[in-house]
Amino acid sequence: MTNAGGYMGLPAGQPADMRVVDMYRRDGDKLAENWIFIDMLHWLNMQGLDVLGRLRAT
Repeated sequence: MTNAGGYMGLPAGQPADMRVVDMYRRDGDKLAENWIFIDMLHWLNMQGLDVLGRLRAT
């Protein structure tokens, strides 16, 4: 996937992948799908923001 921009204040254009996604699906009048993106640290790192690196630096 590619970030379209604006998400969490990050610029557009950085490609990324999703390593862990939790998905739900129900039928009828219930929820059809609900993708939950779990590995935010990995995704942010692929966008150029190393959260854990910043924590180590402080």
